[in-house]
Amino acid sequence: MNIKQAFNQLKKRKKLGNDFFYTFLASAVGGVILQIVVFPIITKYYGVSYVGNILFYMGIIYIVPQSVGASIGNTRLILRKTHELTNGDYWPALMLYIGFSAVICAAIGLGGTKSIPFSIAYGLFSILQAMKLYARTDFRLVLNFKGYFIYHLVAAVGYLIGLVVFFLTEKWLWIFVIGETLSILYVIRAGNIFKNVKSTGNVKNVNKAILPLLWTFLVRDGVIHFDKVIINQILNAYTVTQYHVVSVIAKTLLLFVNPITALMITYMTQKEWQLTRKIYKRILLSCMGMLLIAYAFSVVGTPIFIKLFYSTLYDDVIQYNLIVNLGLIIGFISSILTNVLASHGELKIISIIQTIWGFSYIIIAFLAVSTYGLWGLAFSTLAVNAVKLIITIVASNRLLPQYFKQ
Repeated sequence: MNIKQAFNQLKKRKKLGNDFFYTFLASAVGGVILQIVVFPIITKYYGVSYVGNILFYMGIIYIVPQSVGASIGNTRLILRKTHELTNGDYWPALMLYIGFSAVICAAIGLGGTKSIPFSIAYGLFSILQAMKLYARTDFRLVLNFKGYFIYHLVAAVGYLIGLVVFFLTEKWLWIFVIGETLSILYVIRAGNIFKNVKSTGNVKNVNKAILPLLWTFLVRDGVIHFDKVIINQILNAYTVTQYHVVSVIAKTLLLFVNPITALMITYMTQKEWQLTRKIYKRILLSCMGMLLIAYAFSVVGTPIFIKLFYSTLYDDVIQYNLIVNLGLIIGFISSILTNVLASHGELKIISIIQTIWGFSYIIIAFLAVSTYGLWGLAFSTLAVNAVKLIITIVASNRLLPQYFKQ
């Protein structure tokens, strides 16, 4: 390797390090504001059950509109390797799926509260959430992770402003509406994804690619946030907050997973990217290392977090610490490996894995929670996620070698 090649390699590593730093900050800033500031304050003044109700409705938002926005955004990243497409090629699918998402959320809001105004507001909010998740792709397309961080920072500031408005109006939706609106306005000002919407006529190819990825995201996010839904429906809103409290450190560690998966999809979908056997082995070893470190951190951090912010719940929930966190961490690690498969176009096998995993989890968790309460959810999450991780590793070992650079 000559001096010029060494210098270029050093620049690439520095760029990757900076991108990871900004992506981590982006993932962390909103989650920290919500988990350390917003939810504890609301719990203090409005009670555990009130927060449990918010978590239930936000769980729906994190399943349906979030899956729509994220899947269409990731489709843009994947297709750019093989197709020359414009912003306009994605608008028909975006409008279609966002519309379906709004109808679903409005129906759930009406069924849960019997309030037409809330139902309409909830449906409109789901549109903002989907648009926000799609909009962040703007920065990933051009590897502008500093802008990606600012976009999340703007949303976090919006949550704090929304918290003030919440105390004035007692309408909790304002917390999130203001945050998502400000982040979208920032993308409109600083980005290009909402500009130049002329289509190349490749809408059919876009829709064909979106469907399996949308299904994958719906299943994945459905399982991740299924705890809020199933506990609320079978048990009660108070217990939703109990489970949230004991799982929040593990789910906060997802803030580390998100930057990794975002960078993997962003970099691996570039035309010049080449996967090697050495890189693949490093990915596997890194995943196992992260599993052990994340589990140790969550087991130690959970009691501290509960004591600091939810001390009245400590005695009731600390017993679930070891099992809940292990099940969640294993699930997050398997998500990293599925993103490696997705970045190389293996969407069919991902859809199969996600479908089997998702339906198995929903059925097993439903029966377990009905019979054993939170213990049933904890053990079913651990069992199903462990099986998924094993299957994903086997699938990766079988499919990815064909993409290795020789």
